[in-house]
Amino acid sequence: MHHSAQNLIVVEHEPVISLMIEELAQDLGWTVDGSAHTETTAFILLNSSEPKLALLDIDLGLDTGLGVAASCRDRHIPVVFMTDYTAANVPPQCGTAPIITKPFTPDQLSDAIERALAEGQRS
Repeated sequence: MHHSAQNLIVVEHEPVISLMIEELAQDLGWTVDGSAHTETTAFILLNSSEPKLALLDIDLGLDTGLGVAASCRDRHIPVVFMTDYTAANVPPQCGTAPIITKPFTPDQLSDAIERALAEGQRS
């Protein structure tokens, strides 16, 4: 796998958690194009980069990550949802995208990324 094309964005409302996720992604060989803490900054980030993947927090405080996810789907960018919710509370709009519960391990993130990329190739 050619890593230079492996760029992603992180959308997470807690800056400290966002940094930890960015470091995990970098450890897995990804380049982080940027991170956003709100829906508005996520849209700006999406418009200014061409990520191969988006790691999205479902709960962005005042917003949800679902609008950002819809925009990613329109651009054929695979999504991994991250959440504090139990599976029962996950919004149905998440569809078939992989969902991982925070805190997660590097292996769980890696597995979710693989599933999202495989899903993206099928759509």
